[in-house]
Amino acid sequence: MKKLYIDIRFAKCILALTAGWLMAGCSAEDELENGSATQQLSMTPMVNDLQTTRVKEEENLHEKTLSSLDFKMFEPTSSERRIDSLFDTPAENKAEEVGSGDWKSTLHLDVNNTYPYYAVANAKENLKGKNLKELLASTQQDDDIWKPATMVNDKKFLMSSQGKYTITQDPEQDIPVELVRAAAKIKLNISSTVKDYKITKVMWKFINYNTNTAIFANQPADQNIKKNIQENKATAEKDENGNDIYKITTYSYSTTWNGKDDMPQFVAAVTFESADAKTTIIKNLVIPVRDPQGEKKLERNYIYTVNAVIKYLDINTDIDYNGKEDYLQWAITKWTVGEDTHVNADGASYLVVSPTAIDIKGGESNDFTDYTIRWFASYECDIENPTTYYFDRYGNKQSGQDGQIKANFEESTGNRYRGWIDVHAGAPSYCTIQYSYFNIKVRNADKKQEIAVRKYPSVYSMNVRSEGTNDFEEKNHLYTIQFSSNKYATDYTIAKPVVNNENKSADNTVSPAYILASTAKGEKSAKDNQAARDYCKKYQEKATTYKNESLELKGWRLPTKEEINRIYKLGNEDKAIGKHLLRGEYYWTLDGDKTERNGNNPQYGTYVRCVHDLTQGEIGLIEKQGEK
Repeated sequence: MKKLYIDIRFAKCILALTAGWLMAGCSAEDELENGSATQQLSMTPMVNDLQTTRVKEEENLHEKTLSSLDFKMFEPTSSERRIDSLFDTPAENKAEEVGSGDWKSTLHLDVNNTYPYYAVANAKENLKGKNLKELLASTQQDDDIWKPATMVNDKKFLMSSQGKYTITQDPEQDIPVELVRAAAKIKLNISSTVKDYKITKVMWKFINYNTNTAIFANQPADQNIKKNIQENKATAEKDENGNDIYKITTYSYSTTWNGKDDMPQFVAAVTFESADAKTTIIKNLVIPVRDPQGEKKLERNYIYTVNAVIKYLDINTDIDYNGKEDYLQWAITKWTVGEDTHVNADGASYLVVSPTAIDIKGGESNDFTDYTIRWFASYECDIENPTTYYFDRYGNKQSGQDGQIKANFEESTGNRYRGWIDVHAGAPSYCTIQYSYFNIKVRNADKKQEIAVRKYPSVYSMNVRSEGTNDFEEKNHLYTIQFSSNKYATDYTIAKPVVNNENKSADNTVSPAYILASTAKGEKSAKDNQAARDYCKKYQEKATTYKNESLELKGWRLPTKEEINRIYKLGNEDKAIGKHLLRGEYYWTLDGDKTERNGNNPQYGTYVRCVHDLTQGEIGLIEKQGEK
C-alpha cells in the first residue's frame, strides 16, 4: 500500500503541474488521500496466563471465558470520557472496533497525547455512562465465587485492566488490553504416604472466603466473609508413580484476616481404607490456604497452592501449625500477566519452583543437561550451597562431583524473574546413586527453595546392612544390582526370570533390581544344584537401611548366569561393589547348571549365593536412605 500512496502522490503532482498549478510539494494528507487507506481504532482483549501448561481439568473451568466487555478511555487532565464502548460477544485475541473513519477527530483524540483506559470483562453491573470516579468506585458481589465451573453453570470470572495508550499518526491502531482476574485461585492437593492404607474419598468445605470485590485493583471494597456449609467431593488423579492425589480448586476475592480462626481454610474429611479393605478410618483436617507464619491476606490475580501429605493416622486435625514442612507446603504464583501487583509470600517475597526433586537416569557422561526444573519469583534468583555426595560400598558418605548448576532466565518475559535451572555435568562416577542438594534463592531476599537431584548410572549398586550388624565390613552388607536404563544391555535381556515349581528357570535374563545375600550369612558351598535350590528356597535374611528402616526381603532364589556376570562386571570397577565380593570358584545358577570359573583369585569349590528380586517398596527405601 505504501507504494500505492507514493504513486498516487506522483500522479497528482504531474496533473497539477500540467494544469499550471504552482506546487512546492505534496502534503502527508495527499499521501493518505483523505481515506484511501483504512482508518480504525480497535482494542484487543488478552488473557495471558503465566502457567506454561494447563492440565485437562483446568481447561474445563472456563477461567478465560468472556461474555461481555466494557472499554472506556478518558481525557488525562479533565477525566472527560472519550470512549465508552460495550461489547456483548467479545473473544480473546479478537480485535474490537472502537472508532472508524476519521476517528481521531470524532473521538477527540490528539496525536502524541497519552490517554488512560479501563476495561472490564464479565461485570454484573451495567457500567455504561459511568464517569471515572463512579467507575473506580464500582464493586461486585459474587456469592458463588468459591464454586468452580464444574459445580455451577455459566461460570464467569470478573476481569479488569487499566493502562495508558499514546495516539500515533498511524491510520490503523490497536490497543492491547491485558485482562487480569479479580479473584484469587486456591488449589489444594491431598495425598498420603500412610503405610498399608490408601485414601478412598475426600469431602471438603471452604470457609472464610470473601464474596465482594472492587472491580479494579487497589480500590476499596468492604469484605463479605462467608462460610461454605456445603460438602463437596474432591476429584482423584494419578501422579507419575500411579498414586492418587485428590485435587480441589476454589476461589475467593482478596481478603485479609487476623489469625487462625478467621483465615480462609479448608475443612476436609479424608477417608482411609486398609489394604485388606477391613478397616476404614476418617481423618478430619483443617488446612489453611496460606502459611500461618506469612502475610495474612489473599491478593487478586494470584494462585495459592497447598500440597498436603498425610503421613500418620493420628488424632490431630490441624496440619503443620508447627512448621513441619514435610506435611504441608504452600506456594504462591501470579495468575495472569498484567496489573503490576506485588505479593509478599511469607512476609518477604515469593518463589515458586516445580518440581523440587528430580531423578536423572542413565547420565554417565558429563555432556548431559537437564532443564526440567522451572522457577518463577519476585526477583532474580541465584544458586547457593550446592552439596553432592554418595555412599561407598562400606556405607561411608563420600563427596561427589557438583557439576554445573545455574538459574537461567527467560529472555521473552522482559525481566529475569522467570526461568529454569540448568543441571549440567557432575555425572556419578562410583557406580551408585549420587545425591545433590542446592538452594535456589531470590536475590536480596530471604525466600529460597531447596532442590534435590538424584543422578543414576545406567547400571548401579546400593548396599544395606544385614540385620543385627552395625559395623562397616563388606561381608555384612547386602549389595543390589539395579538398572536405570537399558543402554548397555546389548548382549543380555533385562527381565525378571520366571521360576517353575522346581525353583528353576531356563530364562538367562537379568532382573531389573535384585539384591545379593550377604557374604557372612549367605555364602556357602553346596554339593549340587538341587541342594543349592533347596537352600535358597528356605533362605532368610533381613536388612536395615542407613535410616534404620527394616527390609523383610521375603523370597530368595538362585541367580541366573547373566546375573552373576553383572556382579563380576560391576565388581571389576572395584567401586560400589568390590572385586572379591564373590570369592567362590563356581556358583550354582537358576538353570540347574553353574557358572564358568571365577577368574578373581577364587576359593576352591562350587558355592551358592542367593538373590532376591526387589519390590518397588524395597527399592524406594533403599534409594531413600541417601536422602537428607
